[in-house]
Amino acid sequence: MNCFRRLVGKLWAFLRPKRPLLIRHQCVNSLPSTLDRRILYVVGQNGYEWHVAMICPCGCNATLLMNLLPEEEPCWMLLRHDDGTASLHPSVWRNVGCRSHFFLRRGYINWCTDG
Repeated sequence: MNCFRRLVGKLWAFLRPKRPLLIRHQCVNSLPSTLDRRILYVVGQNGYEWHVAMICPCGCNATLLMNLLPEEEPCWMLLRHDDGTASLHPSVWRNVGCRSHFFLRRGYINWCTDG
């Protein structure tokens, strides 16, 4: 019985909802050589913003770059919030690698259920 309780405890620890990672934005002139997975980097200079970058939240550690220039496609819109978080529109959907699909809303990842 004791072995069963330990097994159920380990299973619950694995399946229980994890506390979501809060991602804050940071403005930079160029990307640092190592990215922090809790930061959405807004890359630009002199009031012009070119793209945002972040580490893929699925855990694959891929660097994601999203264009902010409206004359280029695809293009995302960045909305900054007073609490230091940000939102991106539309969703981020990787078509290679891990194939993650999510929204960044007020600094939290909202996973999409495809199919």
